[in-house]
Amino acid sequence: MSGRSWPLRLPMSKGRVPMWPHLGGRSLPCTSDELATIWLDDEDVRAAIHAKPKSLIGSWELYTARIDYTTEVGSMLKYHKKFTAMGYRVLIYSGDHDLCIPFTGTEAWVRSLGYGVVDSWRPWYFGGQVAGYTQGYDYNLTFLTIKGAGHTVPEYKPKETLVFYTHWLSGEKI
Repeated sequence: MSGRSWPLRLPMSKGRVPMWPHLGGRSLPCTSDELATIWLDDEDVRAAIHAKPKSLIGSWELYTARIDYTTEVGSMLKYHKKFTAMGYRVLIYSGDHDLCIPFTGTEAWVRSLGYGVVDSWRPWYFGGQVAGYTQGYDYNLTFLTIKGAGHTVPEYKPKETLVFYTHWLSGEKI
C-alpha cells in the first residue's frame, strides 16, 4: 500500500492499481528503505521468507514498478460502516508530521463516514504535555492525532503510542 498514491475521495475501481513509479514518483520523502534493503537482500532472510534469490529477481525495491497489482475491493467505507454498526470499536490515528498521508486527509476520510461527533475535538496528554488531539464519533469510532509523529507513529512516538493504545484497549477515555 505504501507504494500507492491515491487522490482523496477518488473511488478505487476494479483493475490495475498504479504504483508510485507509474505515477512519476521516484521516492517518497517520508520513507527510507536503506535498512530494509540490507535486511531483505540478505540471502538467509530471503530463504526464510521464501523469496527468490537476488540472482533471479534482483535487489529488493520499496517502490518497484515490477509489481502488477489489481483490485476488486473498491471503497473500504462499507466495511467500516458494517463493522462499526455491529458494535466493533475502531481507533484510527495519524501522525501530524506525516508527509505521505497527512492527518487532514485521514480526518476527511473519517468525516466521510457521516457519523455524528460524540466527543468534540480536544487535546490528549502525555507527560503533562499535549500529545495530540482526539475526537470521538458515533459507533465507538475514535480519531486521534499524535504530535510530532510521521507515518509510522509507533516508530516516532513509542511511549505516546503505548499510552493511547493501552487506554483505548482498556476502554478508557484517551
